[in-house]
Amino acid sequence: MINDVSFGAQIWLHQYISAQLAERRRRPRDDMFSALVEAEITDADGNRRRLTDEEGAGFANLLISAGTETVARLLGWGSVILAQHPDQRAELAADAALLPAAVEELLRFEAPSPVQGRWVTRDTEFHGQTVPAGSKLLILTGSAGRDERRYPDPDRFDIHRKQEGHVSFGFGIHFCLGAALARLEGRIGLQETLARFPEWQVDYDRAVRQHTSTVRGWSSVPIRL
Repeated sequence: MINDVSFGAQIWLHQYISAQLAERRRRPRDDMFSALVEAEITDADGNRRRLTDEEGAGFANLLISAGTETVARLLGWGSVILAQHPDQRAELAADAALLPAAVEELLRFEAPSPVQGRWVTRDTEFHGQTVPAGSKLLILTGSAGRDERRYPDPDRFDIHRKQEGHVSFGFGIHFCLGAALARLEGRIGLQETLARFPEWQVDYDRAVRQHTSTVRGWSSVPIRL
C-alpha cells in the first residue's frame, strides 16, 4: 500500500543505500554492497560494465525489501499455524530435525509471496490458451501450493508431508536468489522460539494482518504463553 509514510520510507531507504554504495567504492568490505559495486554485467551491445548508481541502489532495495518482508511473513504464519496445530508443534519442539520439512510445508501451505506479476514478451500458450505478447500476467503461486492434482488433501497442514517441490520460491530462471537464506532464517527462528516457548496461543483480537500487493500474512501476532 502506497501512502505518504511508505513513500517517504522508500526515499529514505534509497538515499541510505546510495550512500552505502558510495562508501564501498571508497572503502570496500566483505559484504553485499561491496559486491554490487564490483559486479559487472554485459549490456545489450555486448559491452562489459559495472552497475550504475541507480541500478545498484535499485537492486539492493529489491533484495533488502524482498528478504525482510517474506521471512517476516513466514515466521508470522508459523506462529499462527503451529498454534492451530498444537500436536505438530509439540513434535517440532521435541525434535528439531523435523523443522526443515516443517518450513517447506509452511511455505506450501501459506506462501508469504503468493502472487507474482510478469510481462509477456511473446505470444505464449498455456493450457490451450494463447496469451498475446504485451500482456500482463499474474501468477498465483500461492494457489499452486494448494493444487489437489499435486498435493493430496492440500488444505491439510502436515509437517510429515513428502515434499516434491513447491513454487513458493519460484522456479527455473525465476527461482528466488535468497531461498537458502530464507529457509535458514525460518528454521532457526522457529527452532529458537520453540526452545523457549514450546506452547502458546495467538491473541487474535490484537493480531494484525498485513495488506500489500506482494506479500500476505501478519504484521503483528501477539501471543499468550
